[in-house]
Amino acid sequence: MTEYNPFAPPKTAVLDVRPTACRRDGKFVIVPTGADLPPRCIVCNAPPVLPVKVKKLTWHSPWISVLFLVNVIVYLVVAFIVRKTVSVSPGLCAAHAAARKRRIGIWVAVAAGLMVAGFALLDADEPWSPLCFVAAFIAFVVAMFSSRTVYAREITVDYARLGGCKEPFLRSLE
Repeated sequence: MTEYNPFAPPKTAVLDVRPTACRRDGKFVIVPTGADLPPRCIVCNAPPVLPVKVKKLTWHSPWISVLFLVNVIVYLVVAFIVRKTVSVSPGLCAAHAAARKRRIGIWVAVAAGLMVAGFALLDADEPWSPLCFVAAFIAFVVAMFSSRTVYAREITVDYARLGGCKEPFLRSLE
C-alpha cells in the first residue's frame, strides 16, 4: 500500500513553454526574441521526450572569420566579444533522440579505437600512428557535428534564424 506524500514532487511531466511565435523562412525557422520553438520534435513533428533541454546557441558574422587568417588568438578574442546568443528548446521524439545518441556513440567509439590504434602503432614504431591520430581527431569532429540538433544561422536583436529543423516540423509552422 502506498501512502500519499504531499511533499513529493509531481510525477507528471510539466512542460515549461515560452511563447511560440515562430515562422518558417524557407528551410530555416525564425524565432523572435523572447520566444521559443514549439514543443515538438524538430525532425518528425511528434511529441518530444520531456523535459526538453534548453540549448544556448551562439553566432557571429562570417566576416569575423577573416581574422583567422591574421591570427587564431585575435580571431577567438574578437569572436568571443562580438558573438550573439539565444536560448531555444529543440525537442526530439524518443526515436530521434535514440538515433542521435547511437550516432554520437558510434563516432566516439571509432575515435577512441583510432586513438588506441595510434598508441599501439606508436609503441611499434610504425609510420601510420600519426595518421591514426589525425583520423581520430576527424572522428571526434564528426561526432561533435552529428550531436547538433539546431544551429544558429543569424542572430539579431529582433530574431534568431535557426537551421537544422526538418520538413515535417517546418510544414507545421506555415
